[in-house]
Amino acid sequence: MQVAQEPDGIVRMVEKVVPQDLLNVKIRRLSFDDERKKDGPLFSFSPPAVLNFITEAPEVDGFMKDHSIGRAPKLVNEPTTPEPHVSGELNNVTLSEALDYMAKTFHGLWVYKECPSNKGNKRIVDFSFYRSWE
Repeated sequence: MQVAQEPDGIVRMVEKVVPQDLLNVKIRRLSFDDERKKDGPLFSFSPPAVLNFITEAPEVDGFMKDHSIGRAPKLVNEPTTPEPHVSGELNNVTLSEALDYMAKTFHGLWVYKECPSNKGNKRIVDFSFYRSWE
């Protein structure tokens, strides 16, 4: 396990044997405001919805298909609150950077888990988000 604090204050804990290729995928554009207009106002207040929006970006989906990476099934139930909420847009960011933006907005941490698969995918990944509820 490697633990490091980045210049912007983010602390990363990384298991060295877990591939980072997916986290380094470049996402051309994520518009949280456009997604809120499409999915409704609750989108920007819901960490699970924002997490799904980020991790299902076309570039991420394409990379996962090209590399036989599957997703773990997910059932998330988290209350929404009027503040904070995500807005704006991100351009030319890695998946990891987009998740960092979410973590800063909602005051929490994201977790990336990966395991081998025996069902046609080379590996299965799971993304989770935990609020700190300051």
